[in-house]
Amino acid sequence: MFTFYGKRNKVIIILLAILLVSSLLTSYFLTKSNWHASASNRIGFGLSTKADPKFWAEKLHASWYLDWKTSAIPSGQAPEYWQMIRLSASGYTPSANEIKALTVNFPGHVWIIGNEPDNIWQDNIPAKEFAQYYHEIYALIKNFDPTAKIAVGAISQPTQLRLSYLNQVLNEYKQQYHQSLPADWWTLHAYVLREEVDSWGAGIPPGMTQKRGDLYMIEDHSNLSIFKENVIQFRKWMNNNGYQNKPLAITEFGILLPAEFGSTPSLVSDYLKETFLWLESATDSEIGYPADNDRLVQKFAWFSLADINFPVADLAELSTNSLTSTGETFFKTALSLDEE
Repeated sequence: MFTFYGKRNKVIIILLAILLVSSLLTSYFLTKSNWHASASNRIGFGLSTKADPKFWAEKLHASWYLDWKTSAIPSGQAPEYWQMIRLSASGYTPSANEIKALTVNFPGHVWIIGNEPDNIWQDNIPAKEFAQYYHEIYALIKNFDPTAKIAVGAISQPTQLRLSYLNQVLNEYKQQYHQSLPADWWTLHAYVLREEVDSWGAGIPPGMTQKRGDLYMIEDHSNLSIFKENVIQFRKWMNNNGYQNKPLAITEFGILLPAEFGSTPSLVSDYLKETFLWLESATDSEIGYPADNDRLVQKFAWFSLADINFPVADLAELSTNSLTSTGETFFKTALSLDEE
């Protein structure tokens, strides 16, 4: 009797061990094939006016945000926060000592270096200087927080002109530091803006001699086909430059032109919905991110929750703590994507 029960117990233990290993392997491969468990983990917003990010993230069914600066907050809390270092001809903000303090006391963040360095109305940094800033700041952050993830600051839009600017950045980096530019993330702004000296739109990147690039018209600003083509073009550029195995975050996109140019609430809401649906589903086995089932984009953030200068695509009415019609579309679309 004792021997019988002993053998049976051994069999049970072996079976349980097999089941445990099987469960762990299943969990592992599910994790590998599902880079994020839900669509809402991809979806975020820009916070350009002071507001409570946790309140609005819950109201919008969003999981992350950025505010174009740095903050002394822990990583790993909801909603996820991305730090950003701003560049200028005179240096960068915050200072090296402030960055050191943040990395030591609040490790584990994603850090974006620069914001539209290609745009004369934003950080406005020629390619050579951007490569130098990036190298210095990358080393500074990684030295004090090896767990930090570094993201390349976004260009205004992925047109041929601005990809040429990025090519210059990569070439300058390799020439100066004898290695390829290191990055944990690439970021991108996905607007459709005219590229011409003394015109509306994104202008010409600093240090470049061209007078014009893509001459988009006002009606192209909300063109979904152009939006898709440009994002695909950026992923192709990443692949061609050895960055296919890096995740991509679109940290700004939306509608900037005011209502008098045709940006009605219904147009803005429709644009949000269609871009969200495409960004969540777009894949390509040749250029997509392998760790995310070949998806083209891993995270995306709408501009903006509420912005003084570009309010046409606002998600919230801060004075009443209520969502705009665009904000309602954001919530419904994010929720529906999570339920699929």
